[in-house]
This record gives sequence, structure tokens and C-alpha cells, in this order.
Amino acid sequence: MDLKDFPLLSLAAEPQPAPADKASWRAAAQTVLRSRPEPLRKRHALLLANEVAKLADSLSAQTVALYAPLGPEVETRDLANALLVRGIRLVYPRVRTDNSAMDMAEAAGPAALVMRPRSRMMEPAGAVVAAQAIDLVVVPCLGLSGRGVRLGRGGGYYDRWLPGLRSDAVTVAAVAAGCVWDFGPIEAFDQRAVLACTEAGLFRTAD
Repeated sequence: MDLKDFPLLSLAAEPQPAPADKASWRAAAQTVLRSRPEPLRKRHALLLANEVAKLADSLSAQTVALYAPLGPEVETRDLANALLVRGIRLVYPRVRTDNSAMDMAEAAGPAALVMRPRSRMMEPAGAVVAAQAIDLVVVPCLGLSGRGVRLGRGGGYYDRWLPGLRSDAVTVAAVAAGCVWDFGPIEAFDQRAVLACTEAGLFRTAD
């Protein structure tokens, strides 16, 4: 499939006054996310499930990386169920005990995740799966630039992990349409997602 067949992601109106740094952009994104009504959040989760499941089919994906949402991040439970019934292996992020890096490990959906000690993060207990074995990755984000650069929570785990993927692996950012901004500063280590799923559909990011 040609990812350029997807429509181009559109920017939302930036918050005013414009945030001066990433911490301020994150705060602005949290405000937008927390204001989204529950019906919209549920609709976004269902659309994510439908669009990414179809994408997985078209890619003949065998292993897909998901995430367990924190706070107002887009829910992935419906997507996990849609992939599991297709026989697709799921992996989820697990932070190493020394907090130095993140791995992806196998789990049979969100019900198989366990609470990380002294944390609110839900993590897999299964075996670590190499990044090279993963075909499709759905990444969480608070915001996203038009070029697909994630505005994450500041830990840098995905930015360090994503470069290990194969060149043909596809990365999809799950993001609210109201949080697509050309934020800054963009760092050299910031990683891009080639697709974005908002509540309006699945889009490609700018080259």
C-alpha cells in the first residue's frame, strides 16, 4: 500500500498566547484533552480500532505494538480486541527497572497487563520482543506536529526506542485533532510518526 494515498494531516488553531517551550505545550495539550467529552473519546477509540485494524490487514502485520493509555490519552482497548481476533501478536511498552530505556514485551491484550510497582503504568509481563520483529506501532502522544513529531511526556523513551524499527515498519500516532500544532522546539532526536489517527480519521503527516 502507498501511505501517500492517505489525506494530509491538518493543523489545529494554536493556543493563545503561544506556548514558549515544550512544558507549556504539554500543559496546553492536557487542557484540550481533558475538555473532550466522553462520547468524543469513545468515538475516537472506535475509529482508531477500525482504521488501524484495516491498516494492519493491508500490511499483513503479524506483530503490532500498542500502549496502555495514561490519563486522557486515546484508549486502545477496542483496537487490541480487533487485532486479537485477527490472530495478531500484541506487544506493549515496559520500562526497564533502572528506568534507562523501554522495551516492547508480549501481552494478550490490556487484561494481561500488570501494574508497575510504585507507578500507575500498566505493563506487560511477557517476553521482550525485538523492535525489528514489529510491523506496526501505535504511539501515544499529547500533541503532534504536522510532520508527525510527537509531543510526549518528556521521558524520551519512544524517541530512543523507535529508531530500532525496520525501515518498512509503520508508526501511527493516536492524537486528538485539537492537539495538532507546529510546536517547538524540535530536537534532533525527536522521532516522527508517518500516520496520525485523530477523531476525524487516518492521515499522513507531512514529509
